[in-house]
Amino acid sequence: MATDLNASFNEQFMNINTKLKKRFLRKPNVSEATNEFLALAIQCEYSEQPTFAGHSYIGAAKCEASVGNFLGEAEHLVAAGRQFMKAEKKLSSLKFCSPDRENLEAAIGCFIQALHKYPDNSSIRLSILTEVANHLVELNLKCEAVSYYEQALELVEESNMKIMFMRNYINLLIECDNCDTALEKANELIDSKPNLPEDILAEVQLSRVLLSLYVEPSDEVNTESLKQLLTDILNDVDSEAIPFNADLRLKLQSTIISCATNDTHSLVKVSSELKHHLSTRQTGLLESLLQAKREHLA
Repeated sequence: MATDLNASFNEQFMNINTKLKKRFLRKPNVSEATNEFLALAIQCEYSEQPTFAGHSYIGAAKCEASVGNFLGEAEHLVAAGRQFMKAEKKLSSLKFCSPDRENLEAAIGCFIQALHKYPDNSSIRLSILTEVANHLVELNLKCEAVSYYEQALELVEESNMKIMFMRNYINLLIECDNCDTALEKANELIDSKPNLPEDILAEVQLSRVLLSLYVEPSDEVNTESLKQLLTDILNDVDSEAIPFNADLRLKLQSTIISCATNDTHSLVKVSSELKHHLSTRQTGLLESLLQAKREHLA
């Protein structure tokens, strides 16, 4: 590497840029500059300086853009985005909050800029959107992740992958307390009649029951399949669409009746038993339902 390894990052970074600018009278050696930026990025990674590494990858990306190598530019932008995300997670682990979110905004900017370098139907666009969403979830910025999952979902074509994306999307909406949309998407998943694995079917159907009790959708919005689900549970009808064991079905019957009669005391009692059948996010949804019923009666 042409730069002095003992120099500061700023000195090395500026040295590369200066060499490029000094060659304005002749065609600069962009390939050499790209390699120097990449070498500096790797050096910064080894030194646990992800923010500096991110800026170095951006330098390499700009070099690739200057010669029309847009895929190379995109590759380096993704690398930069990952380094900025790493820096943001490091700050988060230290419980340090940056009000301007410099690293996070830089990371998202790099990922989105890279995204637009690929064709609309490229699988790499799906990978980038999914990666951004997953990073945001890890940073507990789940509501910000929703829009990226939405965009990714539009690009998914393979049926099994689409099922998993829809499931994750619905769960994320529940965690963000966007329950109206969560119910809408859960209904959409069931009504599209995919061949759902039994465990996913049970999870989605259970979420639909809890969501419907919490959201209380109007008859115009309610779907026939959801009405049938609630009716079959109340009437103890056996159906492939209700893969619940006898105990869970009994608890759901009591929950539905308690909500319909606004019997908060009974709802509290059955909820303590129902929780054993629920996931963490479904338990949170049940708690929201209880709180809504208490406020309604207050």
